[in-house]
Order: sequence, then C-alpha cells, then structure tokens
Amino acid sequence: MNSIRLQLSWLLIAALLTACSPSLFSSSGLQALPEPTATVLPPSITPSATPLPPTPTATETPLPTTTATSTLTPTASPTPTRTTTATWAYQAAGEVQAPILLYHHIALPDKTNRYYVSPESFRQQMEYLFQQGYTTLTPSQLREVIIFGGEMPARPVVITFDDGNLSVYQNAYPVMQEFGFIGTIYLVSNYLEAENFLTSEQVLEMANSGWEIGSHGASHIDLSMNHDFIRKELVDSYLKIQEITGQPVKSLAYPFGKTDEFVMLKAQDYGYTTGMGLGTSTIHTAGNLFYLNRLEIKADYDLVKFASLLPWSSASP
Repeated sequence: MNSIRLQLSWLLIAALLTACSPSLFSSSGLQALPEPTATVLPPSITPSATPLPPTPTATETPLPTTTATSTLTPTASPTPTRTTTATWAYQAAGEVQAPILLYHHIALPDKTNRYYVSPESFRQQMEYLFQQGYTTLTPSQLREVIIFGGEMPARPVVITFDDGNLSVYQNAYPVMQEFGFIGTIYLVSNYLEAENFLTSEQVLEMANSGWEIGSHGASHIDLSMNHDFIRKELVDSYLKIQEITGQPVKSLAYPFGKTDEFVMLKAQDYGYTTGMGLGTSTIHTAGNLFYLNRLEIKADYDLVKFASLLPWSSASP
C-alpha cells in the first residue's frame, strides 16, 4: 500500500515538471521578457522633447539686438554735419556747387588788417549758416563727389582757415562744434609750436574731431616764384603734418593764392588731391580741383555782405 502511494507521488511530481518546463525555458518565453522594458523606454524619450520650450528664450534674444541698434544712433550724433540739414540726395559726378569760405584770424579786429574777423562776427556768420540749413564738408569730401558722385547735402559749404593761427582753435573751433560744423585748416608747418600758432596737440585734437588738416607750405613763400624750393615746401610740410595726425595730407592751399602749372603738377606728384586758391565762383569741376575758388571773408563784412556771397539764402539776415 505504501509502495503504491510512493509511486503515485513520483508520478505527480514528474507530471508537474513536464508541464512547467516548456514555459520556463522555451525561446518564446525569453522574447516576452523585454516587452515590459520596451514599454518603459518611450517615457525616457519624451523628456528629451521637453527642451523644446526654451524656444521662448530664443525669441527674447532679438530684443537686445533691437536695443543695440538704438544705442548706435547716439554715436552718429557726434557727426553733426548730417544733423544740420535733413535733406541729402545723390549728386552725379561732374559739376558741384558749394561755397568755399576762407578765414585767417578769428580775433578782435585790427582795422588795418583785413584778415581779422571778430569772434562776434564769426559767431553770427556760423549761426546764419546753421539757420539757413548749410552743412559743412571737407575739400576731400567735395572732391569725392566731383570725381565719383555721391550723397550731398542740399546746401553744402566748405569752411577753411589759412596759416594755423591759435585764434582759430580758441575762437572758431568751439563755435563750429556748437553748431555741428567741421572745418579745414591749412598749416604753415614751420610755424607750428610758435607763439600765437597751433601746437601739435591742438592740431591732433581738431583732426580727431573731423577737421581736415591741409598744407600751406613749409614757410609760406610764393610757390610760383620759387620752383627750386617746391619739393622742400610741399614734401616737408606734408610729412610733418602727417606725423602729427597719422593721416595723409590731401589738400594744399597756395600761399597768397598764387600758383602755376608747374606747382600744380608737382602738388599732384607729391600726393595732394586738391589745391585751394582764391576767386568768386561757387561752382567746382574736375578741371579746377587744383585751383578751387575760395571766398575770402574780410574784417569789415557785415552779415548782409556775408549772406550775399552765398548761393542759397531763404531770408535776409
């Protein structure tokens, strides 16, 4: 009896083992195990998509660029030549109209010397130019438009000073800055650092503020009567001025307004691109770039006389 029970027990165990073994060790059972892990993977991918919302922060980045452009506009304001008039237009190459004014001293007038314009008169003249919508150019800027064409203000004017007198720095330069004007000063290089003449530091300051610094020769001799000294006069002054400003010297003013073909050709050979003389015309072309007419402003000119020299005036002073 006991032996029968024992046999039945072994048979039962064997049946159980044969029933369970296929599910535990079959290849189909091993393939089923990764299925839960595969279902877990998608949640780990979806968080990687969540970094996309930082795109709003990217939309904020253009904001500084717009503010940056607004901060650039004040830097343009120190170039006041464009703020004195609102009208600029393209000017074709060729003929350009612009009065070129000539001053020497801006100081209390010496009644025996026509070259002294009082600070009061000078201020009135600059204020009149400003009110009439004039915009200052340098000779080199004027030349660029004559040769190549370019943007020009409606009422251009070139303001020049000969010799390099200290009174220009003291009494003209600050007034012109006040009205947003730039000028051109022609230096006699041997006069630099002398009493009542400009220093190198003052010349550099004016150059850095937008003024053009030109040559008036080394010693202010009549170049047309001294051909043997042309090289010394034009090259020495060129090099000395360039040493101060760090810029090429492009414009020459002939002492006494006197020149000839030989002098003009040599000026071109030595690197100058414009030459200033005297005259009454306000029309300039490529043919007279080495004798641009300048209107001399004299000590006894009142505002009515000054205004009569200008090609554009909307009202009597």
